[in-house]
Amino acid sequence: MNRKVIIDTDMGWDDVLSIAYLMKRPDIDILGITVTGCGETDLGWGVIIAQHLLGIGNRLGTVVAKGTDQPLEYDNRFPRPFKNDMNDIMGLLGTLNPAGLPELSSLPAWEFIYQTVKNSQDPITVLSLGGFTNIAKMLALSSQPADFKMLEQIVAMAGAVYVDGNVAALNNAQKAWDQGEAYSGNHYAEWNVFVDPVAANNVFQSSLPLTLVPLDVCNQIILDASYSQLITATDPVATLVRQVLEHKSGTHAEGLPVPIFDPLATMLMAGGIEATKLDEQFLSVNTDLTPTDNHCGQIQVQRSGSRVIASVLGVSQFAFSKNFAQVINS
Repeated sequence: MNRKVIIDTDMGWDDVLSIAYLMKRPDIDILGITVTGCGETDLGWGVIIAQHLLGIGNRLGTVVAKGTDQPLEYDNRFPRPFKNDMNDIMGLLGTLNPAGLPELSSLPAWEFIYQTVKNSQDPITVLSLGGFTNIAKMLALSSQPADFKMLEQIVAMAGAVYVDGNVAALNNAQKAWDQGEAYSGNHYAEWNVFVDPVAANNVFQSSLPLTLVPLDVCNQIILDASYSQLITATDPVATLVRQVLEHKSGTHAEGLPVPIFDPLATMLMAGGIEATKLDEQFLSVNTDLTPTDNHCGQIQVQRSGSRVIASVLGVSQFAFSKNFAQVINS
């Protein structure tokens, strides 16, 4: 039986690569794409990118559901120039010419996830590739564990468990991206947790099955200009993947080593590669926002909790490169 997946995404450059990978996997049924505005793109643009990506992949029957751009608390945001660059996929959005676009769901993202999971006869995986806001709002819709019995797992590219976070690194990479000391001094949090730390902590403290693909392992798969040379297929999806890789490793490089974040989580979820090292701990998220020495969004190991959270700590870069190219070229 094909794996049934809902992708909750902020539609950044690496999300585009992730969804392209899954569209090329015949053993994956994408039940829907739910878009969060708490992340790399503004909400409206994220929805447009999702629709266009499904359009060029001839997935017009796949549901797109619009989430929110308001975190549960705080207003932690990616730098505005960075978001502007992501809003049109680094200038590539205008090159996409799908014959049609999937319609938007009448349900908000969190309601779509909740109803789909609650009414499903088959296990569903939620792939989380942005902030946790939509998932936390889905969780808040019911206190009945039976409503989530068909939620097999949440696989999330999120957090930094035993390594430094990347909030300060991105903030300090370019002068135009500097948002002040609360960002420049936060060496502890990873962005997908930082954009809504309260939502992340609500999910961490729940009983929902959760596997993290944190910076600890993403830092092992660094974006390299050579990746684009491995993409030789010429269909619209593969062409976009190649161009995204070229842009992000070339004219739109960040000025610092950039991991292949979301595609790694996606490939692990889909069984394209296996983890070589796993860790299981009770985890929580620091939700205290301070103007200096800001630890907001930092992952904390606890002695007890509702259930353990698995974290992937090891993978093979060679295996990732081989599988990603093989699937995109298929």
